[in-house]
Amino acid sequence: MGSATGTLSFSWQRAQESHLNLFAKLFLAIVLTNTAIIAIQLGLTAGSLTNDFATLVQHSEQSHVEQTRARLLAFYQREGSWQKLRHNRLLWQQLMQPQPGQHSRPVRRDSAFNSQQHSERRYFDTGKRISLYDSNKQRIEGKPRLQSNRYQQALELDGELIGWLGWDPARVRDPGETRQTSNDAFISQQLTNYLWIALSALLLALLMAWVISKLLSKPIGRLMQCTDKLMQGDYSSRVGHSGRDELGVLAGRVDQLAQILEDNAKNRRQWMSDTSHELRTPLTVLKTQLTAIEDGVFTMDASKTALLLSEVDNLSRLVDDLYQLTSADVGNYRYTMTEVDPLPLLMQLIQGFESKFSERSIALDLTSLTHAQTLTPRCIVADSARLHQLFSNLIENARRYTDEGGQLRVVIAHETRRMIIRIEDSAPGVSEDEKARLFERFYRVEPSRSRSYGGSGLGLSLCKTIVEAHQGTITLTDSSLGGLCVTVCLPYRQQENAK
Repeated sequence: MGSATGTLSFSWQRAQESHLNLFAKLFLAIVLTNTAIIAIQLGLTAGSLTNDFATLVQHSEQSHVEQTRARLLAFYQREGSWQKLRHNRLLWQQLMQPQPGQHSRPVRRDSAFNSQQHSERRYFDTGKRISLYDSNKQRIEGKPRLQSNRYQQALELDGELIGWLGWDPARVRDPGETRQTSNDAFISQQLTNYLWIALSALLLALLMAWVISKLLSKPIGRLMQCTDKLMQGDYSSRVGHSGRDELGVLAGRVDQLAQILEDNAKNRRQWMSDTSHELRTPLTVLKTQLTAIEDGVFTMDASKTALLLSEVDNLSRLVDDLYQLTSADVGNYRYTMTEVDPLPLLMQLIQGFESKFSERSIALDLTSLTHAQTLTPRCIVADSARLHQLFSNLIENARRYTDEGGQLRVVIAHETRRMIIRIEDSAPGVSEDEKARLFERFYRVEPSRSRSYGGSGLGLSLCKTIVEAHQGTITLTDSSLGGLCVTVCLPYRQQENAK
């Protein structure tokens, strides 16, 4: 049994080291496991059968000997001597044959104990192994010498020694026997039956191993096919395996990863298309104007110079925004964090925009901001240059896209752990679907109108990057003034959070 287990272990180790696919390994593992179980069970069953049968033979033999002893005593009491038994083989066989109903265990009637073919072997051939001797230990029937019997028992009648009884125990599967006994036939038949049962179980195990291995390896095969396609750039590939087990969860996560890769690839293509388009617009204007001047269509006066400088500024601003966003994507966007009170910075920036708001007749409501500056300063840990860029983009965005004669309101609120800055403007408003996309790069609500205002479509994306770098949040909602409300939440420094 130990040898069989060691062989199976070695075979599995060789299978692990070989280049078998998962189906073959699962199939081999299940088959080897079932083979080991069947072999162990067969060995234990064979051993148990042999031991139990030997015990049965011993009990049956003991009962037979006791019955024979009783009949011999009765015979001697009736006859007064052993004389009739000497050289009377038929009478001896009759005495050795148990009477019906006297045996303690029923006799199994199968091919090994057929009454016609093996009548002389019934009751495990016990009668053939019994010998009888007189009081002087002289042979009457059986072996020549009493001492050649393994067991000897004195026969006494009314306290008088009248003879000796000797016998040898039955031996189950004695390797020295050249002739098969009924015991051997029974054991052989049972072991043959068990062997056929084990072979049937092994065949069933092979079938079940094939089915289970197929079921387990099939979704893994789909996973491999899907990942191969993903590696080749086909991000539309999906596993499509539904299940609540570990394989189902893994397949779902691979599908999610494929969706993310597909979205990223689509965004990258859109990014390249939008970037090339945004760069082409000012370049086209510059090239057209310079070509016209070179051909003498236009003269290089102050208005043309201002137009060319405006397009150069737009191009420079676009390139600078692109650089900052890509730097943030690759982790090269550096921040110098210090304790900063953002309110004076915001007020100073708005004051710098007052003339531009006046040109569009946009009224400023800074009541909340002015009041907040009279309170005890509350500092945050931030990069003042990036905060300036954040506020500048938000204020400029509100100025560009608020109708003339509109209103801009700045509201400041303090919570336990963060400062809240709301910048609200008046009409036009933004739909819910458009608000969800305003943080996308190059997205504009009205592209032609936005471009005429000089917007690149990158401002809010850059603002989101800056706010998230400061562990804050930025959200877009409808304003009570009829336009858009941008809410920026920035956490206070750690010392103030602890208070």
